Amino acid sequence: MMEYSESMWPAASPRLSKDSPLGESVLMGIRAAQTAVNLNQTIHEALEDLRMRTIDGPLVSVYALDDDDRLVGQVSARELLFSPPKTLIREVMTSDFTVVTINTSMAEALEVFHQKRLVALPVIDDEGRLVGSIELEQYARESLARAEREHVRQVFQTLGLAVGASEHMTAMESFRMRMPWLCCNLGGGILCALIGWMFEDLLQQVVLLAFFLPLVLTLGESIAMQSVSLAVGSDSSSRSLAHAMRGIRVEAAAALMMGVLCGVLVAVTSLLWGGGASAAMTMFAAVSVSMFFAAVCGGAVPMILQWLRLNPSVAAGPIALVIADTGSLAIYFTLGLLILMP
Repeated sequence: MMEYSESMWPAASPRLSKDSPLGESVLMGIRAAQTAVNLNQTIHEALEDLRMRTIDGPLVSVYALDDDDRLVGQVSARELLFSPPKTLIREVMTSDFTVVTINTSMAEALEVFHQKRLVALPVIDDEGRLVGSIELEQYARESLARAEREHVRQVFQTLGLAVGASEHMTAMESFRMRMPWLCCNLGGGILCALIGWMFEDLLQQVVLLAFFLPLVLTLGESIAMQSVSLAVGSDSSSRSLAHAMRGIRVEAAAALMMGVLCGVLVAVTSLLWGGGASAAMTMFAAVSVSMFFAAVCGGAVPMILQWLRLNPSVAAGPIALVIADTGSLAIYFTLGLLILMP
């Protein structure tokens, strides 16, 4: 048998979105009730019966059934081991226990686990017959696997995609779902091209800027998407404006530290490339400022979309990428013009 401590349960009940896979039926996660005995058996008979079975995992609870297999009681492992052998199961069982029905969702069952601090949860059908049970360790593994799938779904949704949706879509439905976000990226690309055209003379005179341009854009895009993912995954709908602003400040401070470090590395690379001190200063300033800007945008866009009553999980990613690209490009060229051009 296994002992369970308070630390095995989460400190707070997990928040579940309405689209979470945990909305599935609890039947998806139950196992056969391997520790069910008849309430008219003695302790000795019940133990002998259990010894003849192959029981997976620790013995945490025994379920007492009537002659029609209806669940009528529950016996703790302690009572089973320390009660006199001739004691009837009905004499040591308790009728005060928690059950869920086959109509319960997995999210609701998880909430019951958290609130009641259970180690096992029996599942009954509409007539009260025992169908199976969910145990804490087994359910924790199931929840973790589903949480990982939910995380993957959120990441793809942030990029404007729906995992698995294409299996049931027509070509036109797929076009309507994806084209708006492609248009958003297309518009951002055109804006970047216009910004590049405005600084054409600078690029012709300082060719080194063109070499590091993809790096600056990549760093800005990466940190913007990280900020979007953190903001969307933090359940911003339940947070106040003060909490949201604090999150943006924390993200901005972290981005500034990462930007300074990346800026130093890029500046050193520029020096080794033979670009000179002015070029290195430009790279350092451009990388630091653009990463800071992209992180603030990535944290602010979901909050603004939430305020506009739009779904940040879908729209925040493409919009933040466009702002990060155009902003980083403008910062890069402007600093290059101020520092490198006489």
